[in-house]
Amino acid sequence: MKLRWRQIHELVRQFKENGMKMLLEHPANVRDLLSLLHAPWLNEIDFGQLEQIKTTFIRRDYRHLESDIVLTAPLVGPDRLQKKLLIYILIEHQSEPDRLMPLRLADSQLQIFRYQVRKWSRTHRSLARVQLSPVLPVVFYTGLRRWPEVGTLVDLMERGDEFRAVTSIIERPLFVNLPELSASQLEHDGGYLGWVLQLFQQRKKRVGEFEELVERVITHLESMPPEEHQRLFELLSYIDALIYHERNEREQTRLRETVERSIQNEELRQEVIEMGKTMADVLMERGRTEGERKGRTEGRTEAAIETRQQTLVRLLRRRFGDVPASAVSAVEATTDVEQLDTWLDRFATASTLDELEISTPR
Repeated sequence: MKLRWRQIHELVRQFKENGMKMLLEHPANVRDLLSLLHAPWLNEIDFGQLEQIKTTFIRRDYRHLESDIVLTAPLVGPDRLQKKLLIYILIEHQSEPDRLMPLRLADSQLQIFRYQVRKWSRTHRSLARVQLSPVLPVVFYTGLRRWPEVGTLVDLMERGDEFRAVTSIIERPLFVNLPELSASQLEHDGGYLGWVLQLFQQRKKRVGEFEELVERVITHLESMPPEEHQRLFELLSYIDALIYHERNEREQTRLRETVERSIQNEELRQEVIEMGKTMADVLMERGRTEGERKGRTEGRTEAAIETRQQTLVRLLRRRFGDVPASAVSAVEATTDVEQLDTWLDRFATASTLDELEISTPR
């Protein structure tokens, strides 16, 4: 029932990038997300056959911003007898407002359509009868800054309204604006995922209020049916990672104890305890790695400073003979690389020691 080691590492090491992506790999969580919007075709999407496309449709010049999640599922009618139509669900998870989001969405949608054409070409000799499956774009915003709306391509254009009729992609995407959603919306419309999103939304609350919300959320999650045990465990693992990454160290022990105390099912509690230990091990490993990296960086900086100090003192003595001890002490006490470089630059043209303006750092 445990998450794979790769998932644990990705969740703990890169929570911001991978936390939501892990949750949205589960079909029921995707359904809950779309339910928050009362999305069109919600009851026609066969979430039981939802699959993730393991590639990105974000062009290289956008990849430093955020990542996308692309899923496919059959789209069938209410009677489920009509011909199935594949639908692509493009979810852009965004933690900061982005004015260029309409352009990114348009580009990603075109990449998905091109991907479909390539797939068609592998099994058909001609493109004469190619039919593209629709793309449902969703922007999922979880940041702290206000972002009222995503907008459209026309909003980015000068005199855009005049060119609306000839702009091919102008429709607004579905927009899950987490900071603007009320607790009642999240709890009543967002299913079990909505409760977890409420916890993420309130992640900066005072510890007492946050602790009470943790208890409420976990109590509600335990009402999930037994067949959703794996999903429940993943949601609880996400909450654990959220506590590690969003609350300070003084609060973490208290909040983790609250998580464990709130779980009534003993088997599940033990699984979560083991998961917490595993996450702690990963964090300790990351801390050691970062400490070693920092040590190497500091070592290189110290070596650079020492080299500059020794070089400057040697050059001063070679040109000016007996250098006052105060000047040597000032150079050896200076750990500012930029200041040492300034003195070395001045040395190139200085005819007297005073022209270097060497003084003891304050």
